[in-house]
Amino acid sequence: MGEMGKRLGRAANGALLLGATICVALFVFLVWRHGMSNRYLAFVLCAVLLVSGVRLSDSVKINGVLVGLSTIVALYVSEVVLAYSGSAIASLGAQAWLSFPQDANAKVAADRMKALQENHQTFDTRSRLQVIHDMRARGIDAYPDVFPRILFEPSSSDTIKSIFVRNDQEFLPMAGMSMTTTVFCNESGEYVVYESDEHGFHNPRGMWKNGSADIVTLGDSYTHGVCVPSDKGFVATIRSQRPGTINLGVNGHGPLTSLATLKEYAARLRPKLVLWFYYEGNDLRDLDGWEKTSPLLKRYFDSSFSQHLIERQPEIDESLKTYIDGEMAKAKAPVSVEKILKLQHLRRALQSFHERRSTEQGLPAELMEYLQDSGAPAALEDLQLFERILAEARDTAGSWGGRLVFVYLPTWERYRLPALASKDRDHILGLARRLNLQVVDMHASFSTHPDPLSLFPFRRYAHYNELGHKLVGDEVLRQIEKL
Repeated sequence: MGEMGKRLGRAANGALLLGATICVALFVFLVWRHGMSNRYLAFVLCAVLLVSGVRLSDSVKINGVLVGLSTIVALYVSEVVLAYSGSAIASLGAQAWLSFPQDANAKVAADRMKALQENHQTFDTRSRLQVIHDMRARGIDAYPDVFPRILFEPSSSDTIKSIFVRNDQEFLPMAGMSMTTTVFCNESGEYVVYESDEHGFHNPRGMWKNGSADIVTLGDSYTHGVCVPSDKGFVATIRSQRPGTINLGVNGHGPLTSLATLKEYAARLRPKLVLWFYYEGNDLRDLDGWEKTSPLLKRYFDSSFSQHLIERQPEIDESLKTYIDGEMAKAKAPVSVEKILKLQHLRRALQSFHERRSTEQGLPAELMEYLQDSGAPAALEDLQLFERILAEARDTAGSWGGRLVFVYLPTWERYRLPALASKDRDHILGLARRLNLQVVDMHASFSTHPDPLSLFPFRRYAHYNELGHKLVGDEVLRQIEKL
């Protein structure tokens, strides 16, 4: 090589050493910012390789540096374009639970919306965050619904704790903000928006004035009323015939949070009937995935334990408002430099592309994997824990002369992909009967329906539509008339 080659060789050495210095600096910054993680060692390894590259021949160094710089420039140009593209961020579900919490994943919801739009059906494609901002622009102080699961953070390697602490005590709300315009969800094309009651539940206001109830309902998003108008949910159908029905179901509740809600709220109302709606799709997964790792939730096995949530509604409202406002501010904050350095938006885009592969069933691979996991048999210890929860709920209702009724809600896949439906159905129904509970098995009604898939929005994976909710409400009313 001539003089020019030598100069380029020295420049390549400088580039390699500069790259090694940057890698070490990034390693130090990430450890300082987030603590030590094994994946950060990749920067150290990269630094070692770059320094070792100085010993290579000038031609290899020069070509290597040119290829490396070209690759880095291409990656970060793509990252910046994605980071500052609002539509790209929304399509990748960057708002997390502020987007589509009713789905297994935001991409599943996006797949459904795309299919419907291709068939020329109208669908409000805004995220919940966008809907809230639009409503606030019109002077409506709207908030998203909030649920206990998102209010936890890791406490140790195997336990979680609430993000709220009062007087050195962990504090966990079981419902949302009271008397609040609540933006709920959208699976049929239009967003469901409702006014929460005096304790943050999905009920007409004023139902708590008497301090009593004929019926209370417990459960997750299905019981909460996702995603149908407030007067079309199955609890509303029950209330139309039994006016003293109060809905204590909350999106994302699992067995332990339902037990906690029973003790915190239903115990004050002393209803004759407690309807426990069990959803076969994820109730046991909620128990295994997060609930049983909360020491606070497990304290509800103690009959004397209570957080006294009814008296703490102003505190609940203040805590949730501060938290949600903070999360919404983060969601619309400028793109962080750290995320760009980590190529976070590009990695999400590549992950999204990979996960949108279709299977032989014509469904997103991600959805199929989710259904396979949720339908797999539960561990014996989780079944035993669930039986203990139901027994405690039965005894709690019995302490004021009430009766617990167990309602089994089937999933979409039981009729579209039966092989992926819950393998625990017989175990769950068996343990409910062993506890001498009245059982309402909605699968019996769904399976005899001439077209079970018509009970779901557009026949696709989702919660029940209005027809499905009406079927559940009518059947539960028919069964409880026998009691």
